[in-house]
Amino acid sequence: MARPQRRTRRAKTDDNLSASPATLVKLSTSADWSDAELLAEGFAVNPKTLRALQRACRFSDQQAASACLVSLRTYRRWLASGNPDPTALRLLSILAGYVPWSGWAGWEVHNGYLFPPGYSRGGIPPAEFFALVFYRQQVSVYQEVNATLKARVAALESSADAGARQAADRALSMQLQALAGQVQALGSELAALGARTCNTGTLSHG
Repeated sequence: MARPQRRTRRAKTDDNLSASPATLVKLSTSADWSDAELLAEGFAVNPKTLRALQRACRFSDQQAASACLVSLRTYRRWLASGNPDPTALRLLSILAGYVPWSGWAGWEVHNGYLFPPGYSRGGIPPAEFFALVFYRQQVSVYQEVNATLKARVAALESSADAGARQAADRALSMQLQALAGQVQALGSELAALGARTCNTGTLSHG
């Protein structure tokens, strides 16, 4: 999947769904908001967001009214009065892509793709979530295989070290045996030389 492209402005979201909507309403107009801020403000039941949320959903007045389960007349009265139903605002913000659940602050859903906070490209399709379970299983298997291979490598290295030590011990033993042979041969030569010296001395003395 291609690397997602960041937006220039980060999303501002509300994690406390029980907060008083009156404390969350901006004083600025919807034209000043980024897409993410619009969705967050809509879910915070800011009445100024109704028309912008409708556009974000790409709804006509009739489609928006149907989505909110009200008549077209009621919906247009909301637009005219600037006093829409709070539940309708939250519904439209979700339909426009807002993800309201705890732990998903800033995430959005557009055309069936899930987008991380601050991203507008590289969304995650549903199929990848199905594949995620398989990927996690594969990772678990790979970790087990990797641990097994590491253990085998360690055993082979230990065996190689032991073999090298045994070979070194055998070579040293052979060198010691050769040296012992040389010492014995030298001893024999010295003994023979001593014997000859003694015999020469005896003959001279006589």
